[in-house]
Amino acid sequence: MRIPSPLARSAALARSAALVAVLAAAVLLPTAPAAHADDDGWRPYHGQDYDAPAGTVCPFHLYITDLLDQEETKTVARHPDGSPATVLWRGPLTLRYTNLDTGAQVDRDQSGRATEYRLTDGSTLWDVPKSSHISAKIHPGNPYHPVGDYVFSGGAVLLVHPDQQVEVLAQHRVENMCRTLA
Repeated sequence: MRIPSPLARSAALARSAALVAVLAAAVLLPTAPAAHADDDGWRPYHGQDYDAPAGTVCPFHLYITDLLDQEETKTVARHPDGSPATVLWRGPLTLRYTNLDTGAQVDRDQSGRATEYRLTDGSTLWDVPKSSHISAKIHPGNPYHPVGDYVFSGGAVLLVHPDQQVEVLAQHRVENMCRTLA
């Protein structure tokens, strides 16, 4: 993702059409008539540290920890069965990435906002505005993108398939933390 290969115009148009279709489906999802009482407001969310042995994300042992995590989520739409359909995310988040083989570290601001659409087929669509950041871990065997831990800034749209494979549908700026820490 750091240095994406140029896409043919027809492939770019096909991706754009697919993105429009996925976003339209997400917006048109039926919602339950009422939200549960515990979803009336913003709720704190705290991620966990991430430990990726060599070869699972980067060629080296990568460790990610929170330096600042004040994220919040809010469910704004539900599927007919009551499960979340649309979840808003916001807040400050700063992560420290460490190459445990060399001790090299970098900190990255991933603060901002995002909208998460949980689709009925089990995929999740993440829409991140230009003022925000998001990261994605791409594991070996992903047919959509090279392996790595990527930080997207300046807007992105990611589709996480039911098998947890990440497909990048749109991006502005991207940094591969595996290259940064190599």
